[in-house]
Amino acid sequence: METEFAAQTGANAPGTIRLRGHHFLCLLTYKGLGYTPAFVKNLSRIAQAINDGTPVMLAQGPDDICNGLSLEDRLRCGHDCEKESVYRRDAQAIAATAPLLDLNMNAPFILTANAVKTLRAAFASGQTRAGCVGCPWVQTCDNIAADGFAGTILLPADTE
Repeated sequence: METEFAAQTGANAPGTIRLRGHHFLCLLTYKGLGYTPAFVKNLSRIAQAINDGTPVMLAQGPDDICNGLSLEDRLRCGHDCEKESVYRRDAQAIAATAPLLDLNMNAPFILTANAVKTLRAAFASGQTRAGCVGCPWVQTCDNIAADGFAGTILLPADTE
């Protein structure tokens, strides 16, 4: 798995999954839903790699989720990874989540079940939701959080 992520992203730390701020939040409620089948396959692969202990690093701009999609899939998603509004959403998400876990943008970390539990509690309370403003998935994520994150893929809530 290590060389797969390093080769795909050109990341500084081989074997590290690069996640932009709002995608870090998205993983908390991810249940296998997404824009296209390719998007779902890629995000599911990344969530499983994190579950398996692959380190994560917060990134600015396109990350392993964006970079795992072809241009055709990006166009099908209607999702432009380079839009200024997406960068703003990322900055808001990082500002809200990094202090909860004492994270450094330049250092890889392992996302543990306890960290995910902390992040999900903050998400459910609205503390980290500034990074979700303008996202078309807000209502879906609200419903998943209200349901106790049941059925989520990232370090599943039902097994914590």
